[in-house]
Amino acid sequence: MAQNMAVTTLSLLAHEAVHLGSGAIGALGAISGVMVAVVTLVLSRRVPHQRAAMSAAAGMGALVMSLLVLASAPSFGVLVAGVVLLGASGGVTMPGLLNAVVSEAGGQRERAIAIYTVVLSISLAVGPLLETLILSIAHQAVRIPFVVFAVFPFLGAPLAIVAGRRQRPSLPSRVGQTEPIADQDAGLVPTDLVVEVSIDEVAAVGLDRTNPLVGTEGLHEQQRKSGLLSTHAGRMALVAQLLYGVPFAGITVFGALVARVGFGFSPAEAQLGFTVFFVVSFVARAAVAWRAPVTHKRGLLTVSAAMTVAGLLLLGLGRGGWALYLAMGALGIPHGLTFPLALSLVAEATPIAALPRVNATLLGIGNITTVIVPLILGSIIIPAIGYQNMTLVLLAPVLAFTAIHVRLGSGPTAGKNQAHPL
Repeated sequence: MAQNMAVTTLSLLAHEAVHLGSGAIGALGAISGVMVAVVTLVLSRRVPHQRAAMSAAAGMGALVMSLLVLASAPSFGVLVAGVVLLGASGGVTMPGLLNAVVSEAGGQRERAIAIYTVVLSISLAVGPLLETLILSIAHQAVRIPFVVFAVFPFLGAPLAIVAGRRQRPSLPSRVGQTEPIADQDAGLVPTDLVVEVSIDEVAAVGLDRTNPLVGTEGLHEQQRKSGLLSTHAGRMALVAQLLYGVPFAGITVFGALVARVGFGFSPAEAQLGFTVFFVVSFVARAAVAWRAPVTHKRGLLTVSAAMTVAGLLLLGLGRGGWALYLAMGALGIPHGLTFPLALSLVAEATPIAALPRVNATLLGIGNITTVIVPLILGSIIIPAIGYQNMTLVLLAPVLAFTAIHVRLGSGPTAGKNQAHPL
């Protein structure tokens, strides 16, 4: 909740308190995305599960520092320092928390992860609402939420330390490692845990109760023949992730300024838009979890594409509060649907031994948008046409990926998950 507040409010802080232009704000968003990806892929993946809770506590400590640095930042240089620390703390805390939860859960790991992701979605919805209240009380002073929200990781760090002392030592020592783990219902089964993080999440688990354990040579052969682009479902998942990832990267960084500058909203009213966004997203993900397994994934992804187009049109052409809140609600639907459906498509079509690598590829490519999109929008698009019209420019890649999605859905192999090496 605290990290999401910082990411979505960073543009308001830079614009209102430090008086930066769109180019500098886009650069800050890109720096944050780079730091999250680098720290997650280089550092967090090497933390053994026994120390996952301690790493999460350390990340929360760094998050407290970053929020306080950002709250007091008088210049672009200090903002950069705060953003670097913010991205690094997120890259450590999120996977650390998830791995600690899984290590503690034992045979209930799938249920624990489901609860974790629901709590995560709830926090994303509650955070902007709380920030709206804080901004209203603080007379729209955009530095105050950074100070107030620092309390949450400050309280969370000691809780993570306490939890770390209770972790079980019997699970695999590395994320992505496959080992037989006792399951009370089905004996010994292989399991893979996959951890990757974007701005607000995320984890996926692959559990195969039917395939026998395979040796190292078999694992290498499976991985060689199974890549993200080697199945029709994998290609559909990638297109879906990019279709929504591009506008989401733009809305995350500049959405508050679209409301502030384009619609003339106060900072509190701008954050209320994110409340609508994340509440609708939570409802959509809860519906997916309730209906799982979902049989009409391609149809729902088509609906997501249509809602993305509708939301961007409302943001670009709408006037008044109803248009902004309706647009954010429309964009919340694909935010809630796209990621779990894309992961499900990949899981159905990918051998379990290759699932960590394929999921990492899907998320890694998606994370590239959090670096490229803010830079292009902030340095080229917004200076030329403004914040609100920027949302209409985002329609171009969305429509392009929608066309690819429709083509994949109507192709001769649509609905089939046979693999072929590419």
